[in-house]
Amino acid sequence: GFSPYWIQEILRKRMGFQGAVISDDLSMAGAAIMGDSTARAEAALAAGCDLLLLCNNPSEVESVLDNLKCEADPLRHMRLVRLHGRHPIDRDTLMAGEQWKQAVYTVANYAPDTDRQLDLT
Repeated sequence: GFSPYWIQEILRKRMGFQGAVISDDLSMAGAAIMGDSTARAEAALAAGCDLLLLCNNPSEVESVLDNLKCEADPLRHMRLVRLHGRHPIDRDTLMAGEQWKQAVYTVANYAPDTDRQLDLT
């Protein structure tokens, strides 16, 4: 999430990915090497992330919003706009569909496969 090489060079240029890049959770302990939450947010944006996650430390969100220094980026904006999708569907239609019903059935009837438990001893 903080690597311009992987996001811009590999993902965007070599692989041609044009979608939005979403950061890892910036409140993870492993991200602390980049500084406080605002510094992490700035580093992720500079690396090429379009959308930032700050999940496990809600008190930091306001600080990031107040202190984040970020220039407007039309390409980032366009990638985020595309997240809205092209074919809106209302909730009732979604829930009446066969795919929805199958997904609900699958989740409701899920049972772990006891033959495939990891032996961590």
